[in-house]
Amino acid sequence: MSAPSSALREFHGMMTNLIHNKLSRRRLPRLAVIVLHVAALALLCPAQSGLNPRFGSLPKDEPQAVYHPDPGDAWNRIFYCLFTRTVKTRLSQDFSEGAPLTSAPMMGFPDFRVSASLFERIEGGDGANDPLYPSFFTSAGAAQALVEPRYSMLRAALADALGESRDRPTVDRALMQGDVWAAFDILSGYRRIAGPQGESLDERRSELLPLLARFIKKLALTPEEIKRLPDNYLAASGVHRLPDLFGARSKWMEIRWLPNRLHDDSVHFRRAARVFIKVASQPANRQTFLDKLREEGLDKAARLDAVALVIQSMLIDSNGAVAPSPITFEVQQRSFKDERGNFVKTELGQFEISRKLFLSDPRSGGMVALDDKAGSYLPSSGNDYSFASTQFDRAGFTAPVYAALRTRCVSCHGPGANTIFSFAYHPPEPQPPVERLNRADNKHGNYVAKRKMERDDFKALLREWTAQRR
Repeated sequence: MSAPSSALREFHGMMTNLIHNKLSRRRLPRLAVIVLHVAALALLCPAQSGLNPRFGSLPKDEPQAVYHPDPGDAWNRIFYCLFTRTVKTRLSQDFSEGAPLTSAPMMGFPDFRVSASLFERIEGGDGANDPLYPSFFTSAGAAQALVEPRYSMLRAALADALGESRDRPTVDRALMQGDVWAAFDILSGYRRIAGPQGESLDERRSELLPLLARFIKKLALTPEEIKRLPDNYLAASGVHRLPDLFGARSKWMEIRWLPNRLHDDSVHFRRAARVFIKVASQPANRQTFLDKLREEGLDKAARLDAVALVIQSMLIDSNGAVAPSPITFEVQQRSFKDERGNFVKTELGQFEISRKLFLSDPRSGGMVALDDKAGSYLPSSGNDYSFASTQFDRAGFTAPVYAALRTRCVSCHGPGANTIFSFAYHPPEPQPPVERLNRADNKHGNYVAKRKMERDDFKALLREWTAQRR
């Protein structure tokens, strides 16, 4: 995913200065000021689109200016070691550049075709994905951080970051804590990590985990600081066409049938997935309408205008407790009907966080819009929400497959991308009612925080914190 160019950042800075300059405010009509600011943000928040297999690939495998303007900054080196990877991938049949193609049946596509050759992409990692990928059914991504020269680079960067005496802004600390916390969970989750030649990397993993834990603790915000973090969903709504999920007059409802969600479990409960639905008009009996959605075989998309998934980050506060944060990590939206209520081809909308964009101007919300032609790696199974997953064949592991975003959605949600998994369960009778949640209470976020604090991986992290006090 490409970051905004320096020219665009300079233009945005010029517009911001213009807007906040008193003389300019006297000379420009208020509407003109608003238009200029929105135009500047729109340029700074690019959309990823087009069937181009090279779009967003870095020109060189090296640290990027994500957390600080200097690529050599300790935080940028940490991010590089955890996130930046050269991925050898096959191109799906979506890309003409992949020819010649070969047959490769995949989940959801019995007649799928992919490129016979491998293509290289240098992924910077600044998107809605976790570090140390690929990590689904493989420790290959974790191993890359434990072999030289990256292992020594990561240890040195963590030592430099731990030795810093200056304070970093709260938003920076929140985002970095999420990144390092994910690395801790992923590394601690494997029984054994082997290197390229089959050698054990467990000793290096054991040396790295305490450093990660110390850094996570140093990054912790107070509960009050977490509450005061910017609401980047609200900010991004001024730039992108995000659905009005949280407004006082919103027609959307946050719903929950069963509390356990695969999206939460897949990231070890470091993020909370909140589900929203929209109907054209409020039903006469809202609870009856919601409970009807539980029925197997019911065409749920026909009864709804749209569904949305909002994934928000958890943080560990300075007291060692997990708390929901206002930082939105990713938004997925599927619209089934047009403004007249007629069913149309499912329209997809996806928005992913860019740390660099968010930190360069928090008022932008730091969200990048993806359309259905944006590049995306296919999942290897229905519960795989990770990044650049390797695919299975009869011979074992093979390469990831790079495809259009719509193809990724269809692989799980069916040919029309209209399957709604929030109701794709078969719980024992009597079935619980479908809840309509109070959005302001963030009931599901608090549930996820509680689940995280009950897990062994979190208890192991707290033990490292306690050991540091001795």
